[in-house]
Amino acid sequence: MKWLKRGLIALVLIGAFVVIAMDDPNAGLKRQAIQFKAGDNQLAGELILPSGTKTPHQCVVFVHGSGDVPTDAFGYYLPLWRVLAANGWCAMSWHKPGVGDSSGDWRSQSMQDRADEVAAAIRYLRQTLGLKDGKLGLMGFSQAGWVIPKVAHQVENIDFLISVGGAVNWMAQSEYSGRQRRLAAGYSESAIAAEQAAEAKVDALIQSGASYQNYLDQVNQNKKAPMSEAFWQFVQRNWASDVTADLTDLDVPMLALFGARDAYVDSDKTASTYHKLLANAPLPFYHVRVFEHADHSLLRTDNIANAHSEHHRWLTLARIWWQGDAAFADGVMPCLTSWLAQFESGWPRQTNICVPEQLSDVKPVLNTDTMQG
Repeated sequence: MKWLKRGLIALVLIGAFVVIAMDDPNAGLKRQAIQFKAGDNQLAGELILPSGTKTPHQCVVFVHGSGDVPTDAFGYYLPLWRVLAANGWCAMSWHKPGVGDSSGDWRSQSMQDRADEVAAAIRYLRQTLGLKDGKLGLMGFSQAGWVIPKVAHQVENIDFLISVGGAVNWMAQSEYSGRQRRLAAGYSESAIAAEQAAEAKVDALIQSGASYQNYLDQVNQNKKAPMSEAFWQFVQRNWASDVTADLTDLDVPMLALFGARDAYVDSDKTASTYHKLLANAPLPFYHVRVFEHADHSLLRTDNIANAHSEHHRWLTLARIWWQGDAAFADGVMPCLTSWLAQFESGWPRQTNICVPEQLSDVKPVLNTDTMQG
């Protein structure tokens, strides 16, 4: 299948060249290289300003999901940055540790380590890049759903959080994701059950703190390709991640966005849990939204595709490069814009922020009965 991979890569590169030739993806943006220290790591990234802006006065800090993610998430962030810039907001993002010019290794981090890294970025943004006491929000993707509420608890003067495809519990999310991957691959229910039984044994090793060799012995019995030792340690460090406690006492406004066709997170169940937790939290207001025709990244789709496959990821990137913000599900960008607009002059006064015609099984969210204080 190497020829297929090469063909897809060639297609993506050709598509990217055509897009760049036809339309500048950085239109409206001023991209400035930055470097800052977080713990022992020197991190490289960018401050993305609206064209013609010299100093940020309101900014959104982007917090990556899992894996080797560069500053722009391979181009996924560009449409979001353009929407932010069009509404007067800057963005800040950086290569994860061990990616690009950033030192360190993200696999050595806990979710708290990641939160500390974001806190260091905020200090740099306010003290060095000139944001000072300007409006500041965090936008976290997938795994960052466990990170950004922690930051809100340890850093003052955060105005809001935006979570995209965040899960509640690490192990539950892993089970759901594994099941969706197998369904997409055509596994029968009996085959799925057998795979889940084998995974349960690995999960028990993870939770018991077993050695990497013990893990290898287990997967060799099942003839499965093992994860690397570094990633094994990463999972052992983070398997207990659960956002419940951090949401229960959250006092920062939150926008939680999900796609109903998510192959990684059970969106309806998770959105319902977010709604219940945030309704009783001390935060002044919140909004939870499930987009019916959206995937894990809020891109437009009608199916829970095999999003775990490499060719699907390449095709997804090609869609983003080709279509820009049109690749996102209907309503995503207007929802984001209306949420940001609420922070232009103090607390929001509207109770209908991007309310859709239908919210799957999730009850009405930002409404008069969810406004507090």
